Amino acid sequence: MRLNRERILLLVLLAAVIAVWWLAWGEVNNDLRITVLDVGQGDCILVQAPGGRTMLVDGGGMHGQEASGYDIGHEVVVPALMVRGVRKIDVLVITHPHDDHVGGLPAVAEEMPVTLALDPMIESESEAYAALKKALQDGRVPVERVSEGARINLGRGIYADVLNPPEPLLLGGDSDENDNSVVLRLVDGDVTVLLAADIEEVGAARLAGYGEAIHSTILKVPHHGSAGAAQPGFLDAVRPELAVISVGANNPFGHPSDEMMRELERVGAKVMRTDRDGAITLTIRPPRWRAMGYAGTAQHRSAPMTADERGWQERPLLPSKR
Repeated sequence: MRLNRERILLLVLLAAVIAVWWLAWGEVNNDLRITVLDVGQGDCILVQAPGGRTMLVDGGGMHGQEASGYDIGHEVVVPALMVRGVRKIDVLVITHPHDDHVGGLPAVAEEMPVTLALDPMIESESEAYAALKKALQDGRVPVERVSEGARINLGRGIYADVLNPPEPLLLGGDSDENDNSVVLRLVDGDVTVLLAADIEEVGAARLAGYGEAIHSTILKVPHHGSAGAAQPGFLDAVRPELAVISVGANNPFGHPSDEMMRELERVGAKVMRTDRDGAITLTIRPPRWRAMGYAGTAQHRSAPMTADERGWQERPLLPSKR
């Protein structure tokens, strides 16, 4: 009889744990989460929509990683996705074929299902890009060309508009691959997030022509904060409350540039950086948003904070890799 009572008690406790877990997951799942992963001098951005759809924008990497034997996809990106509960990618966005954006994506395509890949299909001799195309082909992942005017539906009224590249592509400049990279503007109610990939002077000037249409709450700063992307017209049009810079510590390019930092200060943007803050998670519950770095010491939020927001919990999930 006592044994039966103990079993019943254990079952009750187990049911309670499952119920609490389920309620907590449901609460988390009501928020849009965008994580700018710390992949060093590169870009990798995970979007987790409330309805369960996932979008991965780029996958980090580094020039010549094939020869080095270090695969950032296997070592950093896939573990980061797994620890965040991601088991499939609904939309994989390849912004452009540079190694620091596509180097980690072959591992993603090899280790988890990908429903659809979007690619501007810029010609490139990159070995990492060739490896990615092979991995997508081997996995029978449909690949569609993406350009200005497309819209990615993430469910529950959340979507991402493609603002760049134009059709036909920009040609004849010094940075064609960067200036033709895929730029997305995520919209969740009153909160908007502009993922500006690696556009430089030409691309930024082109987007500035959109005017008020590119105004965004949060900006993923283009090209790791390079001087070429620090165009006053572009930043005046975006006018972000928060600017997130994906950049490697002590990188040889001097990113982010002094010019970009001055321009961000001029337009009144708060700044977070992966080289200092680690992976940066944006938690969006319109009309409010919150940003927190991996260590939990760097954070910004919309103001004023509501009583509901005080219950938000952020915990570090994966150590920063450098």
